[in-house]
Amino acid sequence: MVLKGYSAKVYGIDNSVAFSTAFTTEATTEGSNGDAKIYQINDTEKRLWDPNEGITLAAGLDTPTLDESWKDRGIDWLTGRVKLNETGLTLTVSGKYFSTLVEIGEAYNWTLDITADVVDTSAFGDEWKKKTVTQKSWSGSFEKFAIDDYWFDIAKLGKVFLVKLYTEATKGYQGFCVIPGLSSGASVADVLKETINIESHWLIEEFDES
Repeated sequence: MVLKGYSAKVYGIDNSVAFSTAFTTEATTEGSNGDAKIYQINDTEKRLWDPNEGITLAAGLDTPTLDESWKDRGIDWLTGRVKLNETGLTLTVSGKYFSTLVEIGEAYNWTLDITADVVDTSAFGDEWKKKTVTQKSWSGSFEKFAIDDYWFDIAKLGKVFLVKLYTEATKGYQGFCVIPGLSSGASVADVLKETINIESHWLIEEFDES
């Protein structure tokens, strides 16, 4: 599946002090109705979790267990949420979060390509092949004008980026990504432009800022 759009924003993770910051036994609130069993960390400044680090759950004498069929085995790293198999718990969470995001700039003309790995699971003698989907991934690109130095000093900003690809003024897709490379070019009568390629670091999902 290939999607295209015009506006994009890219955020680098400021790792001048540390790549991510630890949080310990932070309180959560369980959702209601359709969000029952989904618990979100209360501190709004600590909701963008580091997917390279584990999340530890605690609920007093109870033993919380993740619903591994939801998001990334029960964890939503982008919004600081977990989904459990239990409801009504007083849950605390520990892990690491990204405390400072640096808006590198806005971009345009983005593309997003979502794919899945497919393996052949046919048995000997089967007339028709059978396929099984294993892991999913996404990649894409966007363009920007080469009017700043951020991209040429990209290693100092962090190894992982957060990209937001807008389909409307306040809606679109967001996800963690890595940037393996960029290319530049310009015509005689135009300014220098850069094409930035991105590759997935965990899932891509829809967001709504309205």
